[in-house]
Amino acid sequence: MKTLNLIFAFALLTAFTSCKKSNYPDPTVDPPTKPVIAAFRDSVSYTIDGKNYWASGQGLNDIQTGSQDANRKLVVNSFSYALIGNPDSVMHYQKNYLTGKNGSICIIFLKKYLKSTRGLPGMPGLNNVLKLFTAGQHPVVEDFGWQNTQNGVAIEVPGGTSYNAYNGLKTIVASPGFQRNSIFEVTDFVLNASRGYNLKAKFTAILLDEAGKQKKLENGYLQLNLVPPYNTLAD
Repeated sequence: MKTLNLIFAFALLTAFTSCKKSNYPDPTVDPPTKPVIAAFRDSVSYTIDGKNYWASGQGLNDIQTGSQDANRKLVVNSFSYALIGNPDSVMHYQKNYLTGKNGSICIIFLKKYLKSTRGLPGMPGLNNVLKLFTAGQHPVVEDFGWQNTQNGVAIEVPGGTSYNAYNGLKTIVASPGFQRNSIFEVTDFVLNASRGYNLKAKFTAILLDEAGKQKKLENGYLQLNLVPPYNTLAD
């Protein structure tokens, strides 16, 4: 009888140990990994006056960055003029040129920052640069290269821009609010496997020619692989 009791107890202990072990993952099994996101192939498409334009290609996006005084005003004297702005802040911009046989466009991301006291003057660090591209709606700016009064996105195409700009005696200024029904929405902005960023956006805008005549850009879609320059000594 004692032998049977010992066998029964051993069986219970073995069963309990097996159940206890099953509550833990097998250390030899690799945990699941996040999917690798490939870098985008740059592309853009849009419509003006019923005509479709597009450009697409790997590495199509030609990036140029810079900064200028923010909130500039025209100062004129007897012999010359100058655009002078707030000395403590800059309008930082990233221009993205996409040029193809079937369409050309420049998308400019704009944001005002305090001037940097370290590294490159007027060049923000990565944390601030990434704020240019945050997911959500960005205003289509009505001024760039002149008064610089608004953060957002500016657009240029051959023969038209989405903003007022100083052009000497030929300067044409559209009434404020002409872009109130325009949109530039970043629908996705994520890090990719090439250590850059994938950006998707949709947009519409009013374009002005040199005479101030307006055209509407519609059905805009943008896909970019970005590696934005930034001040490594900032942030």
